[in-house]
Amino acid sequence: LFAVGYGSYDFLKQGVGFLCTFTLKNPSHPEYCCQTDAGVMCLDWHPSHPSLLCVGLYDGTVAVYDARAKATAPIFQSSVKKGKHTDPVWEVSWQEEDLAKNLNFFSISSDGRVTLWTLSKSELDYSDLMTLRLVSPTGEPVEDDDSSLSGLAGGCCFDFSRLSEHLFLVGTEEGRIHKCSKAYNSEYLQTYTGHHMAVYTVRWNPFNARVFLSCSADWTVRMWDHTRPSCLLSFELGNQVGDVAWTPWSSTTFAACTADGKVHVYDLSENKSEPICEQKVVRKAKLTKLAFNLQGAGCPVLVVGDDHSSVSSLKLSPNLRWTAITKAEAEAKAKAEADAAAAGGGPRRGAVPKKVAPGEEVEQKDPQLQEVEKLDALVDMAIKAQVVE
Repeated sequence: LFAVGYGSYDFLKQGVGFLCTFTLKNPSHPEYCCQTDAGVMCLDWHPSHPSLLCVGLYDGTVAVYDARAKATAPIFQSSVKKGKHTDPVWEVSWQEEDLAKNLNFFSISSDGRVTLWTLSKSELDYSDLMTLRLVSPTGEPVEDDDSSLSGLAGGCCFDFSRLSEHLFLVGTEEGRIHKCSKAYNSEYLQTYTGHHMAVYTVRWNPFNARVFLSCSADWTVRMWDHTRPSCLLSFELGNQVGDVAWTPWSSTTFAACTADGKVHVYDLSENKSEPICEQKVVRKAKLTKLAFNLQGAGCPVLVVGDDHSSVSSLKLSPNLRWTAITKAEAEAKAKAEADAAAAGGGPRRGAVPKKVAPGEEVEQKDPQLQEVEKLDALVDMAIKAQVVE
């Protein structure tokens, strides 16, 4: 089951929006559908309550829907009196329950606010986690007497680290990326410069707490180490990049979609400069969003949306979903077959492998640790290359 939000990015083409859920078994008819007062810009499934969806709308409203309910009205919705954003909401993200076990989520908007919304018994309570201040090219705050009007940066995206829960990243319309902390909301911990146009997506690596990706309207995807001010690797995709996402099964593989209708898949452990797959998905539309199935390599489905209200589902071929474990197993099997063939006897290709005696068992590394080490090695190589230059 996956959810799709319908709306327009064009200021002159605003109207109602729709929120629908589909299954791959029945892609022609939604399982759930409701109309919203404005276009849906973003949405997020709750990780523990699979029927709950929070959405952000073009008019600044955030709302929570229950996909199991027969009614199509939201169960919670922000209002002007209760902290509604004044600009479009570009991203929403559920968080861990608070001490009172209340559900809560964050939102970010062009009005410069990162806001925490808490689902209380009767209403949606809000508190501003941070207001995004403009910074100069050197990273210093912009001092302005009219700061309430011109001193706020337009937020485009954010991402909260799963491995360091207090850290989060914010991407802005000015091309800056800011590292922030939930515990220290008056200053940025660090500002990263490199993009020259709006940053559309930032994503922490799900395996390695040091690394994150960003994509921008400046045609590039960049990989960063959050402890260093400059990017480690930059990928030129030849067109505006709408979205980027790490795969849930490999620490070095990610996909990005572009305005020329293509999906680009990179595996940095195989090739650090060229995509291992470049797939034309649509002919006359711009790809805007993509998402992987979080079940991982067991169900390697990639869903891609475009600006003509179509959604395409793609399945990644086996060579696009290598992990440290599967690659090591394949290499060991190929080596054993080659050795057997060179010896002139023994098992041939496809034969049942020889059983290992109890005292000869080889200790297997933790797959998660192997993925972390794999990306760490790439990061260290990129840092050494920067030092040499």
